[in-house]
Amino acid sequence: MKRWILAALLGWGLLAGAPARAEPAQLARQLCASCHGADGNGPGPAPRLAGQQAGYIEQQWQAFRLHQRADGGAHGAAMAALKSEGNVKVLAAYFAAQPPAPARSAGGDPALLAAGRKLYAEGNLAVGTPPCFSCHGDRGEGGSAAPRLAGQHAAYLTRRMRVSDAPQPDSAMEMQEILKTMSADDIKALLAYLATL
Repeated sequence: MKRWILAALLGWGLLAGAPARAEPAQLARQLCASCHGADGNGPGPAPRLAGQQAGYIEQQWQAFRLHQRADGGAHGAAMAALKSEGNVKVLAAYFAAQPPAPARSAGGDPALLAAGRKLYAEGNLAVGTPPCFSCHGDRGEGGSAAPRLAGQHAAYLTRRMRVSDAPQPDSAMEMQEILKTMSADDIKALLAYLATL
């Protein structure tokens, strides 16, 4: 807890010197590094942004700004500094261009991994679960409207793959409907497989 408070205080102190049109790497160091890492490959629990789709980062930023996605106040200081949509676009493009962390080894229960791989590649059309690759790409690299999943922290993916009855931004509503077609075992298998991408 003390580290979070210290990081927030340091972030606020740095914001005072944040220029209106800073270089993307400088903005990342000043506003994002304490949670996401300066290159977007932070240790967690915040999501990795390196290699993420720029459009998705912008979309999520807008959801935070409109209070359509909860963040526990984590982005308040950055929102105060990033008043320009241009800076948001520049920062999103910067993180999208960063090399993502390398894939992890495929350890774990082989049957669980195989079930997750099958769901990712084929879905379960009998219950209405489409194949994940159709939106998220063959290797979890993401697409025009779907986020990159490859290299993402397992704990973060686990949190994001929970069905919620709370109102969702338009971008999350389709995924929420898909999650409702999946069993707890399906999600467990899919998370095990995603950890290998």
